[in-house]
Amino acid sequence: MPLLLGLTGGIASGKSTVSQYFEQRNYPLIDADVVARKVVEPGSKGLALIVEAFGSEILASDQSLNREALGKIIFHDDTKRELLNTVLADEIKQEIVKELLYLTEANYELIVLDIPLLFEAGYDALVDQIMVVYVDEETQLNRLMLRDGIPEHEAQARIKSQMSLEEKVKKSDCVIDNSDSLELTYQQLDIWLNNYKNNLEKKS
Repeated sequence: MPLLLGLTGGIASGKSTVSQYFEQRNYPLIDADVVARKVVEPGSKGLALIVEAFGSEILASDQSLNREALGKIIFHDDTKRELLNTVLADEIKQEIVKELLYLTEANYELIVLDIPLLFEAGYDALVDQIMVVYVDEETQLNRLMLRDGIPEHEAQARIKSQMSLEEKVKKSDCVIDNSDSLELTYQQLDIWLNNYKNNLEKKS
């Protein structure tokens, strides 16, 4: 059986940088954000469920999901954000499990599950180890404002809409500090991968 590594972090923490590094090293990765987009494509059951919950105003002119309109609704309302997560939870989980079964049958030794809501959605029970990508609060805020071109109050609202990185660190097996240079981030990942390979050799 492969080792299932749950990869998580917070908005603008640099989780995508880490997931891309695993992909560059040819480790298979299931990206929950990609899955979430897949299950709300035009004509999908997921999109119909969102329209039923939030109304047709979250649709673009081509009947696809208007993510900006939906984002404005959920980032400032805990109840509506939770509603969205609940509405799509089954669709997303079914797709993730389907991809996971496929990769498991392909005999990979390590599979990375890149899931922002790893703890919130209960995926921590599915994986063998959890890696969190961490940055301090000030760095996270500044990077988000710069990345999305949004004012501070909007950035803070988005950060507060998620479980704090400090809380995720407490629940994780491994912490990758992404507050400094990419080189230092990659060094930490190489150390983890070397330890993983060494443990694998000891078991064989």
